[in-house]
Amino acid sequence: MGHLMFFLAAIAACLLWSAAFIAAAARTERAWLRRLLAAVAVVVPPLALAPWVGLTGMLAFNMKLAVNWFAATLFTFLSAVIGGAWIRRAGMTRSGAGGFIAAAWPVVGLAAMFVMAKAVAFGTLLFIDNAVAAEGRAMRVEAGQLMQANLPPVPAPDDDAAPLYLRAFAAIESDEEFPAAGSPLEKPVTAEIGAPAVAEILSRHAATLDLVRRAADRTGCRFVRDWTRPSISTLLPEIQPLRQASRLLALAARREAADGDAAAALRDIVRIHHIGVHAAGEPILICGLVGQAIDAVAIETLAAVLPTLQKQNLPLLDEPAFRDMLDTAHSYRRHFLGEEAFGLATAADLSDSAAGMSPLSVLRSLEGQPSQGWAFDVPISLLYRCFLLPADIVGYREIMGRYQQIEAGNVPPKPFTDVAKQVAEIDEDLQQRRKGLFASMLAPALSSVLKSESRGRALHGAAEVLVAATRARLTGGAIPGSIEALVPKSLAALPRDPFIDGSPLLAKRTDGALVVWSVGPDGEDDGGPPAPDAERQPDNDDIGLRLAL
Repeated sequence: MGHLMFFLAAIAACLLWSAAFIAAAARTERAWLRRLLAAVAVVVPPLALAPWVGLTGMLAFNMKLAVNWFAATLFTFLSAVIGGAWIRRAGMTRSGAGGFIAAAWPVVGLAAMFVMAKAVAFGTLLFIDNAVAAEGRAMRVEAGQLMQANLPPVPAPDDDAAPLYLRAFAAIESDEEFPAAGSPLEKPVTAEIGAPAVAEILSRHAATLDLVRRAADRTGCRFVRDWTRPSISTLLPEIQPLRQASRLLALAARREAADGDAAAALRDIVRIHHIGVHAAGEPILICGLVGQAIDAVAIETLAAVLPTLQKQNLPLLDEPAFRDMLDTAHSYRRHFLGEEAFGLATAADLSDSAAGMSPLSVLRSLEGQPSQGWAFDVPISLLYRCFLLPADIVGYREIMGRYQQIEAGNVPPKPFTDVAKQVAEIDEDLQQRRKGLFASMLAPALSSVLKSESRGRALHGAAEVLVAATRARLTGGAIPGSIEALVPKSLAALPRDPFIDGSPLLAKRTDGALVVWSVGPDGEDDGGPPAPDAERQPDNDDIGLRLAL
């Protein structure tokens, strides 16, 4: 009803503008001035509406937004054109007395009514804006409750790893070696482990490693953050230091393995996995993605350490902590729920003019640009809140709900081909008609998260095969010629490729290594991932691990 009132008031304002200027033109004796006032009466309202017709047309036909307001704006534009032309023709018709009919129209009264119509239109916008702001306040409460429901339990002080991590981060961030190009910490899994630089880094950070190990051994981790009020402005300064800590620990694990201490190396690899779990503890997608990246460091470090194991190390492969790490691939179920809360909180900030957030500032922040305000942020924000934000919220809820259903139905894990079909249905719906501006921008990022989850399962499956091959080497003296020979003595069954329905992972011997891989998201076998020192092939998306023989 509010939007109908706005468009009726806009039409009334256009027609009253035309009537007021025609009335003034009818009273003018000079012909050129009369023609000018008549032209202003007819031309100005359509000119004022034309940019909005173009904008809503772009939203309707270029961006294919389901809610675009093109029909209502076009109707208002046509009403102004047709109505203005009719008023000019009727008003500039001569009466029986010889004067123009519009000369009898009250110019001041029509002008006053024009101002009143504009005031009604603007007041209606403010009314709609207040209603959207009220919905935003309710969403902010909902977002806080949803986030709280998906946070892990608050650990006891003696079980909380956060204080130890923060002490380690202080040492990490004060060391310029960590971000330096060419540092062993840049690629800890492939760095030359016997290089003096490695020994120097590990010696310099012996105390840091002790803090990281103690933190990773704790069961919980909760950094101080007010998740009752999630916001796009929430800072996550611990994410990058956690990745750096995992790299430092990976370097230490490889050094321990090279020195013959396989038990310490495997314990540190398990700790890297725990760091990934801690990083993924906060239920938003960026934390989950970082957690999985750290978990990948643990799996890749394991592949580098396995060749150093000796027969006496065989019991280490059966320790519960090691088996838990090997069998636990990353899941994003909680993160999709928490991300919805994050998005709703952002929408709540957009709905509240007092928050000072505009759609343009959000776009600039997403693109990594400064978020300083522009002169037209305020009017654009008002129009966005009144006409597009409610539909954006509905679209966001719908898209998040569909992805949450995909993730919830992925237990036990389905082949990525099945997941891709469901994602393709969402993409097809968005291609036909988008649900909202930001909701549509979000969908591709969500599909990449599902792909990342399958990639993590592929790495864990490859690691299972490499551990089984190592077990066969330690018990029988050699790795079998094919991974099929590992079943059932060393491996209950070959892990399935998460990117192909029903097919096992692939394997081959090459360049003195056993390579185990998945065909990757494109579903095509590219011959396995390239060697670490080989040139990266852009068309090769195979995912796997290499075990030196």
